[in-house]
Amino acid sequence: METHAPNLSDLLKRCWGQLGKLFNTNQMIFTLTAGRSGSGWLSKFIAANLDITSVHEPLEIDDIDVRMPSIKVLRSFNTRGMDSVVRDFWQRKLKTLPENAPYCETNHTLGKCGLIETLAEQPNADEYTIIVLKRNLAKQCASYINRNDFSNILMWWQWFLAPDYPNIIVPSETLRPLGAIGLAVWYTLEMESRQCYYQRVYGDRLRFVEVQLEEAVTAEGAARLLSDLGYDQEHILPPKYNASAQPSNDQMVAKIGDMIANSGFDPDATVSAYLEANHSLSMQDTRLAS
Repeated sequence: METHAPNLSDLLKRCWGQLGKLFNTNQMIFTLTAGRSGSGWLSKFIAANLDITSVHEPLEIDDIDVRMPSIKVLRSFNTRGMDSVVRDFWQRKLKTLPENAPYCETNHTLGKCGLIETLAEQPNADEYTIIVLKRNLAKQCASYINRNDFSNILMWWQWFLAPDYPNIIVPSETLRPLGAIGLAVWYTLEMESRQCYYQRVYGDRLRFVEVQLEEAVTAEGAARLLSDLGYDQEHILPPKYNASAQPSNDQMVAKIGDMIANSGFDPDATVSAYLEANHSLSMQDTRLAS
């Protein structure tokens, strides 16, 4: 049986991959994303390629209010910022994370209740990497509408955001009268703005890696994501995960895309206005970037 020795390029890739795993032994990965944006798939991708513990959403009974924020925690943060309810949750949450071992969690609710504020305060903040996971805005929004995600206020409170929260970046008054479609569009724009906000305000304290879902699921995009995380190695692409049973129709996606385009939405300008008004999502942070 004929055998072939690996070429130099393959050997170098393997060596770099192993070195990456050695030098990233304590890397902690979290995500800043909206939901319906590929966070479940990303968790599978990290587990398959980095061979580390990778959690999507901890949903066991005993996880609630310990590893998974409750409605009270989410509402508290978006009403009062980093108050005692939120800080107490994060004290419990941090105690559940592994010590001296890499870990990944792609749970999108965390980024809506003090994840970034909490990690930035940690003495080992340099060990945290935040994947800013994005998706085509129109397709993302259409997914919410297709699943009726904004037809029930409990869904807003547990998984998304409520448009009547007192501390939001994107005003919701003009979109709320449009019903579930308007609420889904508002939430999509709010989360896009929050991703921009956190990178601007906390970019000097935490490492952010921005990735577009549509690119990450390709061979080239997957390789680039691994490289950005510090791993130069061959990649594995998992299949789709938690995809909607009934895909959004093209007409709806196009209509939403037109709504967003015609709104003149500019996340950078929106965040600048929010910061210039001396607002912060923590409602306590004095280190604001204008």
